[in-house]
Amino acid sequence: MFLINIVDPLAKLFGEWSVSISVGSIVFRLFLALVLSFLIGFERSSRNHAAGLRTYILVTLGATIAMFTNQFIFETYGSGDGARLGAQVISGIGFLGAGTIMITSRSQIRGLTTAAGLWACACTGLAIGSGFYTLAVCATIAILACFTFLQVIENYLKDRSRNFTIHVELYDHSNFKDLINYIRSLKMTVQRVESNPAYDSTGLAVYTIYLSNDNKYNFKEMLHIPFISAIRDLPYVNHVEEIS
Repeated sequence: MFLINIVDPLAKLFGEWSVSISVGSIVFRLFLALVLSFLIGFERSSRNHAAGLRTYILVTLGATIAMFTNQFIFETYGSGDGARLGAQVISGIGFLGAGTIMITSRSQIRGLTTAAGLWACACTGLAIGSGFYTLAVCATIAILACFTFLQVIENYLKDRSRNFTIHVELYDHSNFKDLINYIRSLKMTVQRVESNPAYDSTGLAVYTIYLSNDNKYNFKEMLHIPFISAIRDLPYVNHVEEIS
């Protein structure tokens, strides 16, 4: 048998049918995969990310189907590797995750969290497909916590980091020296400057500026948001934003 003893706490609660190959087990596992992935996909979709509700649901369902099929093959034919299809899912999900990662014209890397979320959802689907329901439920809670609560903490820490990078668009190249002098007057050190040729046809002078904060004592002046607002208010600045 693929599963000799019921060791998962939730599976023990549900009974032996939940780990066997039966119509009830098939429906239950697919339903659980649908519900758990819906929770994660809804959170991503509500924030308008590249991979939304349907993507997360399909990834989790696909991983569940693969793992359940592996159990069926193992129990029906009595041979084969009980984890082979699951291993292929973990490595194969990479192509989908890579498709969500992109580098924008503003030198921003987008989609890394989405790619990691899809991979984690695939692993959650494998847990469901193998009958490890407790892990699947706990993993879903952990993934949702990463997408929601940890983002607040991450933003808090990022806004107080001494080193950060900005994307700034000037109306003319002649304003660049004025900008640098103004940044230095705010007790910021310019570590490196890169010109962005992607905007040459627009007539704007666009730069990526790497900064560090020299003010070690005034905590409020370390915040990035007031600094970005001050730069945005300059008459020769068309647009400015922090690159995450």
